[in-house]
Amino acid sequence: MNQELKFKWHSVYGQILFDRKLKTAWKKVESNNGAGGIDGETVQSYASNEDENLCRLLQKLRLKEYKPSPVRRKYIPKKNGKLRPLGIPNIEDRIVQQAVVNVLEPKCEELIFHKWSCGYRPNLGAKRVMQIITWNIESGYNFIYDCDIKGFFDNIPHKKLMKI
Repeated sequence: MNQELKFKWHSVYGQILFDRKLKTAWKKVESNNGAGGIDGETVQSYASNEDENLCRLLQKLRLKEYKPSPVRRKYIPKKNGKLRPLGIPNIEDRIVQQAVVNVLEPKCEELIFHKWSCGYRPNLGAKRVMQIITWNIESGYNFIYDCDIKGFFDNIPHKKLMKI
C-alpha cells in the first residue's frame, strides 16, 4: 500500500498563472480537438485568436475573476441501449483544467499512485496491465479478481464521499 503523505503542495493555483503554462495546456486541448461547450466556442474559433484569448484568460485567472461555466450535457448511447450523460466543458474551462492536470500529474505519478495502478494514467493501459498480470502469474499468483460496481457514480452517496 502507498505510504502516508508527508509533504505539502503549495498553491497549485499559483503554479498555473504563467503564460507558458496556459499555452502548454492550450496546445493539449487543441490537439484533442473536442467539441465546444455551451458558449458555442470551438477549438478552431479559439485558435483563430489564440494569443489574445490566452492573454485574457490569464488576466482573469490572475485577478481571480475566472468563473467556470456549466457544462453542455450530451447523452451518448451505451452498449446496453441506455444513455450515458456526458458533460462537455467550454474551451477555456478545458484549458484551465488541463493546466491544473499538468501541475498535479507529475506529483501524483511520483508520490501517490501505486506502481500497479494503470487506469487513466499517461502511457499506461491495457498493455501494461497485461504485463503486470503476466508477471504475477509467473510469480505464482494464479488468481485474478475482477470487480465492477454497476453504475458506481450513479449510486454512491456523494455527500459521504466528499466528506471522506
